[in-house]
Amino acid sequence: MTPIRQPSLPRRQLLSAGAGALLFVVPKAQGVATRTILQRGMSGGGMAQLDGGDEPRLANFGLFASSLQLPDGETLVLGAIQWIEAGTDFQLQSTEVTQCIPIADRSDGAEVRGRMQVNGEGDFPFVIRAIDGGRPGSALDRIEIEVNTAAAREGGVDLGSDDVFVYEAAGNLVAGDFQWVISDIDMGGQ
Repeated sequence: MTPIRQPSLPRRQLLSAGAGALLFVVPKAQGVATRTILQRGMSGGGMAQLDGGDEPRLANFGLFASSLQLPDGETLVLGAIQWIEAGTDFQLQSTEVTQCIPIADRSDGAEVRGRMQVNGEGDFPFVIRAIDGGRPGSALDRIEIEVNTAAAREGGVDLGSDDVFVYEAAGNLVAGDFQWVISDIDMGGQ
């Protein structure tokens, strides 16, 4: 599914500036400058049928993550994730979302990072890759989650509460939807 876009800058300029360039000053006619802020976010929820195993495994989840460059240059990241494997007592819940960026070489997905608890205990790094692959009900949207793995600890993130617990799961959504939104927000003149 194509992300919703409200462009005020040509996409080529934005992409060539790189993922880290979130804040632009764009001259208006008559020499008045405006500040345009790039907001990106992934939200969704539903049920994923997890890959692997002899018996079908399902996970219910809700995900919201957003990154916004503020006028003072600070980046504000908000989010929450809840993951429950159906038919089990296994639950994951975020305690902090620290990053929401586009997945490298893709225009339809987000990489979300932060920390989470397992069954209400501990403190573990996580990475989620959420793909907005199609319309609701198409089974083309996908979620991949890693907790306390090497990939989850990339970038010098603190280790988890222990180095024994590791969790990985991935699957396509059989119910629900993801929405990947990229918006340019015009903040007006400076």
